[in-house]
Amino acid sequence: MRKLASIKTISELHPIKDKDRIELALIDGWQIIVKKEEFKIGDKTIFVEIDSVLPDKPEFEFLRSKKFRIKTMKMAGLLSQGICFPLSTLPEGDYEIDQDVTDLMGIIKYEPYEDSGRNREPNIQYSKKFNHPIFKLLFRYSLIRKLFLPRKQNKGFPEFISKTDETRLQNIPFILKNKGVKYIVREKIDGQSGSFFLEKMNKKWFWQKQSYDFGVCSRNLRLWNKDSGSQWFVAKKYDIENVLKDLIGDNKFVAIQGECVSPKVQGNKYKVSEPDLYAFNLIYPGGKMLCIDAEELLKKYNIKWCPLADDSFTLLDTVNELLDYSTGKSVLYNTLREGYVFRNYVKNISFKAVSPKFLIKHDE
Repeated sequence: MRKLASIKTISELHPIKDKDRIELALIDGWQIIVKKEEFKIGDKTIFVEIDSVLPDKPEFEFLRSKKFRIKTMKMAGLLSQGICFPLSTLPEGDYEIDQDVTDLMGIIKYEPYEDSGRNREPNIQYSKKFNHPIFKLLFRYSLIRKLFLPRKQNKGFPEFISKTDETRLQNIPFILKNKGVKYIVREKIDGQSGSFFLEKMNKKWFWQKQSYDFGVCSRNLRLWNKDSGSQWFVAKKYDIENVLKDLIGDNKFVAIQGECVSPKVQGNKYKVSEPDLYAFNLIYPGGKMLCIDAEELLKKYNIKWCPLADDSFTLLDTVNELLDYSTGKSVLYNTLREGYVFRNYVKNISFKAVSPKFLIKHDE
């Protein structure tokens, strides 16, 4: 689970030319503009990452015009990503470095409304007896779903595959010290996450035919209803259920994860005419298949992989250098790319570097 708010230490403070009231603070690999003299080097602070939405409380009233959301911004010609609060914002207590205080702060992750093919209620496959609007209202609450719905429909995102949320480079700047490690670099596509899995069901009797559970998921939820959202659209377009049946072999499960682009998602910056899929993971019980091999394997099913930028990349010296490297034109269309994802399968390292220019332009 991503730590949207955590206890961090101010590692550096730098003056900003011609600015008397603000200065630049460095925390891990992040740089944040703070009030001058509010913090000292070595101070503990509550660091709140971008993509966070703070609660509607008097102490956060100054964020109302931004709808309480923390975004990448440029001020005084400098990039600022995140916000810092003094420890006094939290209840009294002893807090350790890197401690997750997201829930204590009442912070939730910003999730852009995905596409108009799906409403905001839980995506549940209702039986006829529960199809009344009152039940649909009650089923927004997990406790009610557990009381009334079959156990199968209480299952959320499958436990045997991980959710798709790469660590940001700024949270692990120490990774840059590992010289000599080679990375596969691929473009990060700006769409909505889709996970597609096939799991073998246990047979009650040996003569029974093998049955399967095929599932389609968004970033956080299993999508039971076969709606017109982009995940189900691409599942049908590429016949992913039968692709997975072809790939599963003797394994208990197999899953494809990717980014779905659509005319109705993220402003359609890639100018597609219908939803499409760019895969970035092929997962078996033993782990993720090397993307070069997985890309080749999925070619015969016409499933595309996120574009390759480099298959033997050595990390640069600083966070800012790597962010600059990740900034540029997308392979898919004449638009800024979101950034790059870096992977080393031998050491099981994976992280993303998101272009600041992209965030400033599109993070509205």
